[in-house]
Amino acid sequence: MKRKLAITICLLFLASGLIRIGVSLLMIGQASGWWSFGGEAVEALADTRSFIAAREVNLVGFTPLAYFGFILFMGVTISLGALGQLWCRQWGLALIGLYLLSHAALFVNFWTVNPKIFLWALTVVMAGLLVWVNREPEAGAGRLPA
Repeated sequence: MKRKLAITICLLFLASGLIRIGVSLLMIGQASGWWSFGGEAVEALADTRSFIAAREVNLVGFTPLAYFGFILFMGVTISLGALGQLWCRQWGLALIGLYLLSHAALFVNFWTVNPKIFLWALTVVMAGLLVWVNREPEAGAGRLPA
């Protein structure tokens, strides 16, 4: 049962990461002028530019291009972390932790809290469940004393 829970969480993390990778690559290309899509891509780029420009605090000095590069990094770390956990490798959990820190760093960088913090909190809970699933059972756990 624990393994099925871990697999489900990892597949959700993998899907989330692949979406982040795809969207960030699309937006990097859009911001760089490599291609020009209309509709939502234009709106998303304009919204991101407005968001960054409106922030009183931008500790790192993100530009839209750097911001989408950071989102790409986050997508890669959560995707590789999910794959690592699916393969039962401890480094997968470390990469998921790096993703969580990266996501939190965005809130700190802009000194803002928005509804996405609930998504981050859900991700923390899911990562906590993975830690619980990966714990080694204590010697003699589940056995009745003689």
